[in-house]
Amino acid sequence: MPRTWTDTSILLLHVDHPPPVNVSPSHIYTLSHTHIMSDFSGPRIAIIGIGKVGAAVAYSIIHRQIASEVLILDLKEDFQDAQVQDLRDSTSFGVSPRVRPGTWKECGQCDIIVFTAGTNQKAGESRLSLLQRNLGVIRGGFDKMAPFKDDAILVMVTNPVDIMTYFAVKYSGLPASQVFGSGTILDTTRLKDTIAQRAQVAPRAVHAYVVGEHGDSQTIAWSNMAIGGIPVDQVLPLDLDEKHEVAEFVRFKADRLNKVKGETSFGIGAVISSICTSILLDERHVLPLSHYHADYGMCFSKPAIVGRRGIVRSLDILLDEDEQASLEKSIHKLKTVAYATENPEPVIASRL
Repeated sequence: MPRTWTDTSILLLHVDHPPPVNVSPSHIYTLSHTHIMSDFSGPRIAIIGIGKVGAAVAYSIIHRQIASEVLILDLKEDFQDAQVQDLRDSTSFGVSPRVRPGTWKECGQCDIIVFTAGTNQKAGESRLSLLQRNLGVIRGGFDKMAPFKDDAILVMVTNPVDIMTYFAVKYSGLPASQVFGSGTILDTTRLKDTIAQRAQVAPRAVHAYVVGEHGDSQTIAWSNMAIGGIPVDQVLPLDLDEKHEVAEFVRFKADRLNKVKGETSFGIGAVISSICTSILLDERHVLPLSHYHADYGMCFSKPAIVGRRGIVRSLDILLDEDEQASLEKSIHKLKTVAYATENPEPVIASRL
């Protein structure tokens, strides 16, 4: 009987070849799964860290049907296995990838590695101490995955994403073009939705970017914004107070949601699956990703063309004088934090 990739076929194999009576059903599944997966070929995505954000990422990737296999890895093994089983329950309808736990080495050989793992801030802990602990998490993970597959793409989600992306470029050993973070895509999505509601158009008709830090110092590129290709000021004239209101709404939306529900996961799940789609299908979409800029020596978000090789090209965006000054301030902040994370001097640390 030829082997196929469906769960139904796995069950048929069991019927045709009954197992010994002393073998448990879970052991049967493990044996069959391992045997069939030995013949595996196809695009693979690994997700490191399967908390609420990682799970939302995994769920969105699974149901976009862009990969043949999704590997899950979390330091809490029991929790990891429970998440894998729960996610597998969602794959019974339509064509879905195989979902299974992965080892560090297996994850390092995947086509895309999505890194969401990180630690939460402890009571009384400084932001700098949290950054240093998360730096330890990503460095430890990279060491266990090394050497990475030559054409692997590393997508950082762990916050603060610009800082973590900078260290991922520094410590992963992968070319900088193959390492980037989710950056301000979610902020940009929130901006487009806000402008769309005010202009009463579809969000996809709004062309806009948030650049710089994924955080408080982010900058809206108002001077480049358009609706249906028409400059925004001709469609939706906004005065300075209205622009400030929009900027503040976008900047602090995550904070408002976190206070009520404790996390934001659905949006970032959709964002990461969209990035993975653009990579695997070599779609060459232009996305505001956090990536390394050699002239600044730092990672921050600007529009970039994304394809199977990662960052195909970083695009310059012409900003007005105030916007450029805001972006420069954002970059300076990120560089200061990155330096202090590796060199925790009291004077610098006191500002963080």
